[in-house]
Amino acid sequence: MKRMFTKRIALLALALLMLVTMLSGCGGCGSTTVETIEYDSSKLTAQGSLSNSNLNKIAKMIQATHTAENDVYGSLENAEDEAAAYTVIETANGKAGVNEKLTENELKTIKNGLRMDYVEVLLAALTVVDTGVLDYSADVLLEWEDTGVDHALLTKIAKVIQAAYPTYDAQIGLIVAKYGQDPTNSKTYNPDYKPTGDEKMNLEGAYHVIKKANDTVASLKKDGKTDVSPLSAEELKKIAEETKETVDGEEVTTVTVYLKEQNVESLINAFRTPVASESEGFFGGILAGIGMVLGWITRTLGFGSYVVGICIFAILIELLMLPFAIKQQKNSIKQAKLRPKEMAIRNKYKGRNDQPTMQKMQAEIQELYQRENFSPFNGCWTLLIQLPIIIALYNIVVDPLRYVFGHGEAVSQAINRFASAPAAAGGLGLNVGASNGTISLLSNLPKNAFDKLGDFLGRGFTADQVKDLRAMEIPNFNIGSINFGRSPNEITGAFGDWTAWILLLVPILTFATYFVTAKLNRKFMYQSVMNDDNNRQVACSNKMMDITMPAMSAFFTFAVPSVIGVYWAFRSWLGFGKTVIMAKAMPLPTFTEEDYKAAAKEMAGKKTVKKSERAGAVRSLHYIDDEDFEDTRERGMARRAAIEEREKKEREAKEAMRARYSAPVKKDRKPKAEDAPAKQAEEKPEADKDQKNDNDKDEV
Repeated sequence: MKRMFTKRIALLALALLMLVTMLSGCGGCGSTTVETIEYDSSKLTAQGSLSNSNLNKIAKMIQATHTAENDVYGSLENAEDEAAAYTVIETANGKAGVNEKLTENELKTIKNGLRMDYVEVLLAALTVVDTGVLDYSADVLLEWEDTGVDHALLTKIAKVIQAAYPTYDAQIGLIVAKYGQDPTNSKTYNPDYKPTGDEKMNLEGAYHVIKKANDTVASLKKDGKTDVSPLSAEELKKIAEETKETVDGEEVTTVTVYLKEQNVESLINAFRTPVASESEGFFGGILAGIGMVLGWITRTLGFGSYVVGICIFAILIELLMLPFAIKQQKNSIKQAKLRPKEMAIRNKYKGRNDQPTMQKMQAEIQELYQRENFSPFNGCWTLLIQLPIIIALYNIVVDPLRYVFGHGEAVSQAINRFASAPAAAGGLGLNVGASNGTISLLSNLPKNAFDKLGDFLGRGFTADQVKDLRAMEIPNFNIGSINFGRSPNEITGAFGDWTAWILLLVPILTFATYFVTAKLNRKFMYQSVMNDDNNRQVACSNKMMDITMPAMSAFFTFAVPSVIGVYWAFRSWLGFGKTVIMAKAMPLPTFTEEDYKAAAKEMAGKKTVKKSERAGAVRSLHYIDDEDFEDTRERGMARRAAIEEREKKEREAKEAMRARYSAPVKKDRKPKAEDAPAKQAEEKPEADKDQKNDNDKDEV
């Protein structure tokens, strides 16, 4: 029974491992954590942008310092980027008079907020009258004073964009609009378009993105999935206004957009949150240290192949876990040595399946275990100790970007976002999911994938992070032309790719491996002593587990990267090899029929039976256990006392009868020979009657 419990613990541990694998970040069919995006509300204000007052001061300063010898206008017109334009303004400011000179704070504001569209406004406002003379139009600068959407409305738009994610990714939509496309227009939108940086912002497309996000939030609000309120009709009219008219019999919608480029820029920048390089903590640091070992094995012993690397890594882990296997084998040997004695106890109660008898039998077996200093739970603890180790190793193998290459979870998520973003938004346009860990991500990255990572507006990577990622040596996940970083379930979208169909062999291999090794392991492992009913139950349970556990493994392998299935199958065969070696090096004891008989005699001699005065009397089997348990002891003792009292009276009656008929005959009376038969005939019925009463009492 204890051995059955141990096996159930082992099966439970394996099932728990599979469940954790499925629900953890990479082991199954989806992530249970809802991904969110954050924004910085401080970037939604005018901070970092230039106001009409700033532009006026810059224009006056340029007008005052521009001469034929100091062509500030020409230098500003020839500026290639914001840095060059700011250098022109800073140089001109150094030559300006006291009244026109910009202060240090104003220069700082200009440096932080200067963009090429501001430069274009300044050049449009400034006019060359004649050589060395500049004039500017204040009316042109006044047009820039209309900032489109105020801070309060921008903040509400940001909340709507945040609430709509991930149902609708409005942040990526705004980036696409910045690069000149409308992502909501399926007829004109090209997600594979690679921006050059010279595109003009599509403000109408940006409005459509905000409107779609607003409709998404309204639907979520109706279903009770968010507390954020959508924008009202009046607030949408402040962003853009739609008018419909009929032209040549067709209804045409005209959109007047009040949203300005700086508004869209501020929304994009607000959601471009910095990527944190957080510490992994104590346990994460341990996993990262082990992951560094896996990385070294992959680069050196595996020659850059991740499949070869994790197989060598699995061998190393099995060697390190060998002490647990030795301890478990010793525990099995110790239990096997007790088999004859345990069989003797079970045979004593053979054929009796009532609960009191089973409790008595288990109590004697437990007493035997305690006397021999054996605990069946030692095998359970060994399995349970290995469980968190197996889970930790699985997380290392499935998330190499985080643990092998040392990039934190935030960096991994940001890279995943960069890879999954369409090329029209500056991403890679890969179809990778967070539920498959980072193996699927790394295995699908093209060469020089991180060259434009610093320009990606979806996340704010630091210069050091971009440098480290560009220098990262991504391992090879292929065997030949087959990419084992892909999942077998990807064949649904790759019917023409024969390599994807080859990956279907991995779940089949996993099923066959677990099915065969489970049966083979059973031949080299200790099988517990059980009665016929338990043997039938265990046989039925084994048949069920022989199918369900391999089927579960194959199902999970179908959903995760194929390299994980290879890792599981290889570890299973390693475990079987370890079991065979342990069985040969530390074999289980075997016993002959004489050993079982000797153990039965030994166990029978350890208990002395106190005989009653009535030698040879047999107590009824119905009451044999009553005196051994607290709840029936009093009743059993009373029954025994009644039986002994009855036996005492029966003995006294027999003694009296024996004394009566064995009394000496008087000498003066000699019975005649002919009278003897008659007298015996008279005495026999009385004796028969007494004998019959005795027999009746015995039967009772």
